[in-house]
Amino acid sequence: MLKEYGKLTADQFRGFIEQLPEFRRQEARLRDQVASVTKERLKELFKSGCNWSWVYELPFNEHIALVLFAFNRVGWVKNIAAAPDPHQALLDDADEDNFGIDEQGNDDFHPLFQKHDVIGLAVSMQRTVLSIMLYQRTLSGLVQEFREEGNLDAMFNAIRVDRAAIACPSIADRIALAEFAHDSQFFIRLRSALKGVQKKHWEAYNDLRYSLYVLRELGFDKLSDDQLENLLVHTLKVYPNVPGARKNLRRQYQLSKKIKTI
Repeated sequence: MLKEYGKLTADQFRGFIEQLPEFRRQEARLRDQVASVTKERLKELFKSGCNWSWVYELPFNEHIALVLFAFNRVGWVKNIAAAPDPHQALLDDADEDNFGIDEQGNDDFHPLFQKHDVIGLAVSMQRTVLSIMLYQRTLSGLVQEFREEGNLDAMFNAIRVDRAAIACPSIADRIALAEFAHDSQFFIRLRSALKGVQKKHWEAYNDLRYSLYVLRELGFDKLSDDQLENLLVHTLKVYPNVPGARKNLRRQYQLSKKIKTI
């Protein structure tokens, strides 16, 4: 089968983008569930050593592998990979598979992990999807760029997406250095990052940014204005059909191609 976007047909691309509203529902559902848990139950679940920040120090492929192992989905991945069209099989199964805890509240995770481990890993994946929507980068990618190149923008963006990232060893070391050096400007920026993501940033063109990330990961860096408009406006509907759409999409596309793929 001819696929317009390497590993994806246009319909499959649209299918993956159409999963994003479900991601938002799951994220909201988790917030509601946490809000309903008593303080005593939270203390019981989140014991010493339960923070998940360390996972962002891993390369993203290792992060994904760890999550799949923890949620007993290694066999599921093998079945998807063995399918004639793995991406279509993944889409077909999107509504069937429940990770971690099913609707009846039954646990379904590897015995090597405790419940607070899988809760943390689930949160880390939700935060990673949000990071892609906001910055077209995984949290692992942001932390790696800071760790290897000292890019403070990447570090503060990681904290903004998931404030738990402040406990990443590489980030904690940098905070300690700033404290030692009495770096007041650093802490002004840190305080801003700790306020989290601004709602207007979270809502504005997040599906577009996610789509551009997918394009970049698929290796498509030479799309024409016609192709961009057809894909992003008419097929995926992640950008409005307005005058100036082509110019704006070209600018976003060019900026996206400059973002590192790590």
